Amino acid sequence: MRYLFPFIASACLFACTPSSKKTTTSIHLTADNLYNKDTVLLVVHETTGKNNDADKLFLNAIDSYRNKKNPAGSIKLFKQSIVLKPQAKSYYELGNALFDMKKLKEAMQAYVIAELLDYKPLHKVLYNMACVYSIAGDATSARYCLISAIEFGYSNVKNIYADEDLAYLRSKGDFNNYVNAALSGATDPEKLQWNLFWHEFKPLEFPLVLDMKYGANLGEDYISYDYERFVPEMRDGQFSREVGSEYYHVGLVKNSDSVKTLIYAIREVMMSEMAPPAYYIVSFDKQGKLIDKLLIAGQLKLDEPFKVATLAENGTIQVGLFKQVYEKDPESAGYDDNKLLESKELDKENYTISSDGHFVKQQALLSMND
Repeated sequence: MRYLFPFIASACLFACTPSSKKTTTSIHLTADNLYNKDTVLLVVHETTGKNNDADKLFLNAIDSYRNKKNPAGSIKLFKQSIVLKPQAKSYYELGNALFDMKKLKEAMQAYVIAELLDYKPLHKVLYNMACVYSIAGDATSARYCLISAIEFGYSNVKNIYADEDLAYLRSKGDFNNYVNAALSGATDPEKLQWNLFWHEFKPLEFPLVLDMKYGANLGEDYISYDYERFVPEMRDGQFSREVGSEYYHVGLVKNSDSVKTLIYAIREVMMSEMAPPAYYIVSFDKQGKLIDKLLIAGQLKLDEPFKVATLAENGTIQVGLFKQVYEKDPESAGYDDNKLLESKELDKENYTISSDGHFVKQQALLSMND
């Protein structure tokens, strides 16, 4: 495995800001130290937990950049989000917006910090770095980053040979030889992306209860937008990037050679900072093709029952349906400082996971007298 950061940080073309001296005072990010590695790491260490204002700014920036096609306008929003809370995803998308604006040096600085903060999937950062170096005329660095991107899972062969950003690199020397050598282990590119996706879901411990309290366990384990192929909710009806929500890994339920069953969560952060997540259990085949999907906890609409799921180790799923009454209407008042007055169970549903990955609803048990 390659260790990239020391190499990239030492590249003379895009040298990063010199490290500042450590102090005992509280450290803050500003426009002047946004790309200082030591400062960023200190701030990350000091700012644990979620920052809802930073997350909302990030989603607004994504909307500006991806949906409104306004990279220039998104840059300010990404930076505002980072100042409140530095996150790998924010630096990565900032790098993309800067790259689109041809601000190559600053884009590289943003990508370096995204890599430092363990952005996933890493191969996306490395590929973009290769493109920046290629445009800048640094074939050695571009080649190193491209090979590393492939080794870490980048598998879009068509793009490697057609991307205009890599035109300079393709014109230099033995491009075909080293790319083919790097790709030799990637016999199934689509499966590589699928493997990268599902491996980010850690095995769950049972029994597992997905209720109102569980949302606090999600932390910052976000699912990257690069995996929207496997999370269709990331796209709205017009196939634009859905930016009102955040997506989280919950974990792996079932793992066999033919079926992977996992759970992910969706939180509607634009509705309210304290909105409870909705949880989907999803099964895929070994190629990453969807087999079945079921909403097992939370709710999509406020007028629908709120679901609480209990999963057992044997694969059974019990879903309780509840009517929840709040002190104020959550649709207008949100969930912040909104007391839950009553949670009345209306019904129960029971499911099992079949051997082929489908979620099979069980009929209610008949009375002994029937």
